[in-house]
Amino acid sequence: MKRLARNLFYQGKNLLGEKALIFWGIIYPLIMALFFHTAFSGIMNIELESIAIGIDKDNPVRYILEEIEIIDVHVLKDVEAKEKLEDEDIGGYIDGDLKLLVKKSGINQTVIKEILDQIKQMEKLGLPMERFDFSANYIEDKNQRADTIIIIFYSLIAMVSTYGLFSGIETVSLMQANLSNVGKRLNATPLKKKDFLLAGIIVSLSINMLSNAILLIFIKHFLKLKLFTGLLYSGILIILGNLFGVGLGILIGASSKRNANAKTILGIFITLVLSFLSGMMSTDIKIMLDKRLPLVGKVNPISIITNNLYKINLLGNTKNAIGGMTILGIYCLMLIFLSYGFLRGKTYDSI
Repeated sequence: MKRLARNLFYQGKNLLGEKALIFWGIIYPLIMALFFHTAFSGIMNIELESIAIGIDKDNPVRYILEEIEIIDVHVLKDVEAKEKLEDEDIGGYIDGDLKLLVKKSGINQTVIKEILDQIKQMEKLGLPMERFDFSANYIEDKNQRADTIIIIFYSLIAMVSTYGLFSGIETVSLMQANLSNVGKRLNATPLKKKDFLLAGIIVSLSINMLSNAILLIFIKHFLKLKLFTGLLYSGILIILGNLFGVGLGILIGASSKRNANAKTILGIFITLVLSFLSGMMSTDIKIMLDKRLPLVGKVNPISIITNNLYKINLLGNTKNAIGGMTILGIYCLMLIFLSYGFLRGKTYDSI
């Protein structure tokens, strides 16, 4: 126990002294969160306002539109409608054949089109339109759009949880005689590598979880975003993400003969690719992969964390959380055992 405590102290001191780790682990995630919030805040705060629609007084759907709260009906003739459309005084004009005329595309025009499509569908089905609440779906559309942006923040948190890989790479560098003086001493003594590796995992995990906590506090109190309602499941997923990142970093460090900088670049590349596939850069990519290559989302660790955070906190669904945790746990064990195998079998001609 005393030996473990000593290893924890020296490795913690070494890692906290690395400026690159401080930047990638703490400063970079805060910059990314601020960037995403600035870029998408307008989309996330969409509020539906009254939508002006032009229509002829004899149009049979006029009375339906007048009952919808978000619609401001303007009774116009065709000539007047063209002028109003040109001046953008109305978002669209519905003629006698229920065709929609617009000057440009946008949120208002999309809402008008959806309402018109529902009216046409109900007419074909012979359903009484006065009983249908045409305004309800548009509030859901707005919330769903905001939710897709929230996915980006969950993906960011998932990516940052794997940033323990930087500490993992540094831990292995300390153990390799060709990369550090500590490694030379370690390999020239009867000290067990597994003790040093265990201490490195604990320290790396602790430091990255601290950086995660700083990011989450920043998002909640500075950006004013409430992302978490299911704290227990979310916390376990983030911890497993941290352990996966540390394990990945140790494996990269143990299996590659390149220097620490090259290993760090490789680690960044891997996490960026996994984050891209999980929807951090564009939710459209995630949607496309879920439809065409669903297996990618099921095996991508960052996608597993992102998807489960979304389901747990926004949908209140914990049904698949245990399965996701199990897959992440298997990944972590595989990475750590593979890393130990590389380190254990590594020998040097001279030190």
